[in-house]
Amino acid sequence: MRYLDDVKLWDKIEAVVEWLIFACLVIAAIIKLGSQDIYQVMFYIVLAAIIAPFSGLGRMLKRYLIGGMFFLGLVAGYFR
Repeated sequence: MRYLDDVKLWDKIEAVVEWLIFACLVIAAIIKLGSQDIYQVMFYIVLAAIIAPFSGLGRMLKRYLIGGMFFLGLVAGYFR
């Protein structure tokens, strides 16, 4: 179970997950373009901009921003 202590492996896994979440948020924004709620589309675009691997934000800052935006989305009712 030495692979659990491998920091490079966890960094690669986190980078792959960032790309997957980014792609899913962009797809969700494209799907929601058909609805009349432009604020929800902008919400998904802002989330995608935060989580994007090329955004230049630190990992800890990304985690706090995504957590805060997720809470805001729950309050706004976007995750029903």
